[in-house]
Amino acid sequence: MEIRQIQYFLMLCNELHFTGAAEKLGISQPTLSQQIRVIENELGTPLFDRIGKKTVMTEAGQLFRQYALQMVQQLENAKTAVTELTSQNSGQLRVAVLPSDLDYRLTPLLIDFHRDFPKTRVQVIPSMDITNMVLDNDVDIGVGLAIQPDSRLERIPFYAESYSLFVNEQHEFAKKEIILAEDLSKIPLVMYPQGFYGRDLIDSWCAEHGISISTILETGTATSLFQFVKENIGATIQPSQLIHHFQSMGIRALPIKDSPTRKLEMFYRNDKYLNLAAKTFMERMQAFFGT
Repeated sequence: MEIRQIQYFLMLCNELHFTGAAEKLGISQPTLSQQIRVIENELGTPLFDRIGKKTVMTEAGQLFRQYALQMVQQLENAKTAVTELTSQNSGQLRVAVLPSDLDYRLTPLLIDFHRDFPKTRVQVIPSMDITNMVLDNDVDIGVGLAIQPDSRLERIPFYAESYSLFVNEQHEFAKKEIILAEDLSKIPLVMYPQGFYGRDLIDSWCAEHGISISTILETGTATSLFQFVKENIGATIQPSQLIHHFQSMGIRALPIKDSPTRKLEMFYRNDKYLNLAAKTFMERMQAFFGT
C-alpha cells in the first residue's frame, strides 16, 4: 500500500463523493475508484458502501481512517523535522486564534517573532472553530478559550482575564466606579452575535445572575464594536485588557462586580511534531501574557 493511495482514501473520506474527491485530487474518477479497490483488496474488506449516488464509510473504513490519519501525520512530522534540520528554521507556522480581540495583542509578539524567525512563514487565522482546525491539521497551534479535555490534544493554559463594560466618556455610566450585573440590563449594548465565544460567555454569565441584556447592534469585529462605543451608540462588554488599544478613542473601561472571566490556552495535536519556531512561539505567548 502506497502513501498516495492512503491520501486518496482520506480525501474520499472527507468528500464521500467519488467525483468530487477525484476533482480535488486532480485525477479521474475511474482512477480513484481503482485505487480504492486496491486498498480494499489488500485489506480484504470494503471500506465504503456505494448506495446509489451516495457513498458512506463502512465500519472498517472508519477504523482504517483513524490509522491512515496517523500515518499521514507521522510522514508530515518526518518531513518537518528534516526540513528544520536542513533549512535553518524556514517553513511555516499556522496559528488559529479567536476572532478580533486576541489579534490586537498578538501583533507586537508577531513582529518580534518575525525578527528572530525571518524565514518562517506565519499564518494567523481567526476562527470560530479552533479545536477542529487543530484536529484536522489545518493549523499547528490553536489559541483560544479553555476547552474540554481531549486525549488527542496537548493543552497549555496561559492566561485568565476579567471582562469590563466599555463606555463612551459621555455615557451615563462613565463616572461609575464599578458596574453591577443589574446595571447591564438597563442600557443598550453593542455586542458580538450569539455563537461567538465572547458573546456566549457573557450570555451564560447573565443567566447565572438572573439578568438579560439588550443589544442594539451586533457585529463580528472588535474594531466596529469600539467604533460604535466611540460614537456613544451603545456600550460593550469585552476583555478588560483591550482598553490599552482603545483608550485614545475617548472610551472608559469600567470593572464589573463578580466579572465574567475567560481562561485562555494553547493546544495542539499530541501526535504532531512541533518545530523550533512553533515551540518558541508558545514559549513567547506564555511570557508575553504573563507580564
